[in-house]
Amino acid sequence: MFEIDEHLMSQILAIGLIVLLIVVFFGYIITAIFSKIMFDILGVRPGLAFIPFYNTYRIYKEYKGRVWKRNWGVAYIITFVLPMAVIGGFVFALINLPIITGDRFHEELATTLILGFAVLIIGGIVISVFNFILLFITYLPIFDTKGRRIVLYIQAGLTILSLFSGYIFQGDPVLRNIFSVSQFIFSIVFMVVYFVAATDIRARVRSGKYVLQEKLDYNTLNGYEISSILKARDRKLVVPVMYNNSMNDYQVNNNEEVNRIEYV
Repeated sequence: MFEIDEHLMSQILAIGLIVLLIVVFFGYIITAIFSKIMFDILGVRPGLAFIPFYNTYRIYKEYKGRVWKRNWGVAYIITFVLPMAVIGGFVFALINLPIITGDRFHEELATTLILGFAVLIIGGIVISVFNFILLFITYLPIFDTKGRRIVLYIQAGLTILSLFSGYIFQGDPVLRNIFSVSQFIFSIVFMVVYFVAATDIRARVRSGKYVLQEKLDYNTLNGYEISSILKARDRKLVVPVMYNNSMNDYQVNNNEEVNRIEYV
């Protein structure tokens, strides 16, 4: 048996839920605004940018055939939305199930709580790993300058370090706190940079001097040709108009060359 204060636990859960809702709300606002800018570039209806989860999925879907070979939106749904739904369900159950009655903690329900925490840990690990991968998938296409890509690499490095910060700074709370504050500050810098990058690219497209990369036709190209063309595009979402025309000529000539070699 464990002695537990029902009122204190209820207060902790309530505060945790309020903090979670605040974080989710601000995360939604930031994602919606960013998606609206991206949808202006991609030619998607702006209203769809305010649909949670779908807005991010749609960005990845539009990237397919332009900068990436696959639709990373599927990975996003599997690794972010599903774990978050499971975690949200667990938190909801934890708040509403009669796990705590009086001043005693029911041992028969301890297994449920342990399994729930295990799900939280596993879900957190999965989200953290794919957060690192999708960091490049999301922002590399719009970070088309050396300076912006350096910022992306630093953010990726800090993301990796944060996963192991508990071990790296073990026994030194001062350095751990300094790292946490530095990471938080740089995450704000990174957010400003990707908003500036997206806004800049939208302005370039609207000026008529830049054009969105055309989607490749997966029905007429094989896997090798698709990979080669996307690599030649240097993972950039938009390119100058003259460069895009020359690349289209290169694609046609390259396809003819590949077909000729295969025929021979």
